[in-house]
Amino acid sequence: MKKFLVFTVLLVSSFSRTLACGYSPNGEDVRYSICKPEYFKYASYKAFYYNADLWGFDYDRDPNSYKLIDANILDWYNFTNRKVSIEDIEDFNFNLTYTDVHSQSDNEFIKYLYVNNKTEAIRYLKIAKSCELTNDSDDVWERNENENNQRRSQLLAKIIKITNSEKNQYFKRKYAFLTIRLAYYSGDINMIKDVFKSNFKEGKKDYLYYWSLFFYTFTQENQAYMVDVANLMANCPEKKYASYYFFHEKFKIDEALKLSKTKEEIANVYAYASMQKKDKNIHYLKEIYKNNPKSEILGFLLLRELNKIEDWVYTPYYSNYTPSTDFENFWSNDKNKITTETLRNQSEVDRLYAQEILDFIKSIEINKIHDPVVWKAVQINLEFITRHYNDCLQNITLFKKQYPSEKVIEEIEKIKALCITADQENGKAVIKPEIESVILKYKDDERFIFALGRELEFKGNIVDGLALMSLIEGTTNEGYNSDDVEWRDNRIKTSGNLAEFYRYFDYVDFVYAAKDLQKIINRVENENWSEFQKNIYTKISKDKDYLKDLLGTKYIRENQLSNALKTFRSLDKKYWDDNYNAWERGEYDENYVFNQNPFYDFKHTKDFIEHKEKYIVTKLSVTERLIKYTNLANNPKTKDRDYYYFLIANCYYNMSDYGNSWMMRRYFSSGYDIYHGKESYIDEIEYRNKLKAVANYKLAFQNAKTDKFKALCLRMIDFAEKEEYTNSSRVTKQFPEFASDLSGCENLESYFNARR
Repeated sequence: MKKFLVFTVLLVSSFSRTLACGYSPNGEDVRYSICKPEYFKYASYKAFYYNADLWGFDYDRDPNSYKLIDANILDWYNFTNRKVSIEDIEDFNFNLTYTDVHSQSDNEFIKYLYVNNKTEAIRYLKIAKSCELTNDSDDVWERNENENNQRRSQLLAKIIKITNSEKNQYFKRKYAFLTIRLAYYSGDINMIKDVFKSNFKEGKKDYLYYWSLFFYTFTQENQAYMVDVANLMANCPEKKYASYYFFHEKFKIDEALKLSKTKEEIANVYAYASMQKKDKNIHYLKEIYKNNPKSEILGFLLLRELNKIEDWVYTPYYSNYTPSTDFENFWSNDKNKITTETLRNQSEVDRLYAQEILDFIKSIEINKIHDPVVWKAVQINLEFITRHYNDCLQNITLFKKQYPSEKVIEEIEKIKALCITADQENGKAVIKPEIESVILKYKDDERFIFALGRELEFKGNIVDGLALMSLIEGTTNEGYNSDDVEWRDNRIKTSGNLAEFYRYFDYVDFVYAAKDLQKIINRVENENWSEFQKNIYTKISKDKDYLKDLLGTKYIRENQLSNALKTFRSLDKKYWDDNYNAWERGEYDENYVFNQNPFYDFKHTKDFIEHKEKYIVTKLSVTERLIKYTNLANNPKTKDRDYYYFLIANCYYNMSDYGNSWMMRRYFSSGYDIYHGKESYIDEIEYRNKLKAVANYKLAFQNAKTDKFKALCLRMIDFAEKEEYTNSSRVTKQFPEFASDLSGCENLESYFNARR
């Protein structure tokens, strides 16, 4: 016998990412940073920007990609008395070869040398380009390695001879560096030592000294190299990355400090140890300042410390994600125990560390440091983070007067807008007129706009807050983009397993009650807007009908049927035609459609109850009839009260996770109970457990006129309540004569008609 197919479970696919299992953003996808290192003069430190994904290896071989001009290029630029452009010198240095050094060259740098009879320079460049041919071999299989080694040896002997005989100290040091580099590739350790000691041990410490020192560090057998690499990190832009890459794993700060001979070297050692430090670094910062306050690297490390604090404070505060580098908690099996409350508490703890850094900044002598702009910008950021709003705004005013042309002014303006917004009384927060222009100016900065929206939301202004949050996305069915802001939240602040969002619509759907959404719709419908408001309400105004649909859905969840009906009726016929029929989908996909009537039909059951009324099934038509049937069922004068209670029960069953009309309560549904009925939507327990269906099947049973119909009611109670798919314990106990028939679907129509 065929089984009762109405009880077959169907998993409904999703048209939304909200609450979906699987991918969860982490690392740089969620990290918050307002004060970006790109706004300062730290291009040579690019490999060490605070970054959740790339620790010490974010390196681009093209210096032009991050506006760092090679010291060698600048040297030649000065050699030509700045009469040849840097671009032409770079073109020769990076793109041309030995054969391009001739009097007919199109390169302006080479032209200049020939025209001005710079024979020593021409000779040197030919030798230098010859060395490049021996350093980089295309013979990946090393089939000609013996020949290459022989060529290197011959060239090395030639350069040594030239170096020793060269009288011009300018070119002598250049040749010495070529010798050291070629000796390194030739594996001649002793040659590196001899040439370095003869030409660079004494004298000026320019780029040639540090470039040569880099190769010399590989020859040292004791731990003296640790101080050298620290000095390279601090003083040589071109070797910062390499000095870290090759030596950081064996670097020991205690040993390096013992070998340091000057205060500057001590500061450099602390700086080297700080470059990839992921935890609090205030002690090292203080030591660097104490030993060398003019250190350029100190300003960068201060900025890096601010970026850590931003991640530790902003990321959980605004997005409810753990900080981007907290991979231990992200991958932990216990990550679902992390709640909104615990995240906020940790964020407040990290604000205390921000205060420590702020106190340190206030203790320094500003005229002693290398770049006051960085220190003052960091101070402003920290004053906002630590909620010293008055100090923050005062210092912003001073900063803009002192440094009106600095690139970081963009970030300072954003901090000011956030500060003004956050410094308002709960329940009375608004978008102040003085920040309207800033919002419009930076409306494409998603992190900033979202943070500003959250500040308003936290202060009780959910209407303006959500309007700003809506600006970070496109249409309501726009696919996920890696640049999108993602955040998490839950209706219950102390519960874990937070839901994930990248659309404001899904967020409102999950978190807010109908009364909250009603405020948003009231504001959208009152279109007496300023030009600024027209800009920020663009998205939610466009979504007005969908928000009304959502409002009615929320009223259904909250069992406010009359309000749901009023809301659904406010939508015109075109909306229902566009979104709830088999041809037009509007913003929804093919899974979000009523393909059966919730009162008369069940999934996979061909015939059950005759359709007495013919109508297109929409949220409006279902709500109208649910109210109508409820009134009839509750009226003692109604003849067939059992019939109407049964229809009502069917509808509530079908409005559950297993039913054919789950879209009456959800915009996404699954047979899997993600939150175990405790931490999700306000009606989650009802949605998963079908309590109203059971209650109305019981009322249908109480008003039934025949035993056959009573047996059917019991069968439906058992299914809705216990998910018993075949035999019903209630039917077997009370009406055993019908137990066999009710395990199949052939007689459903006759069973239903038997109520008469």
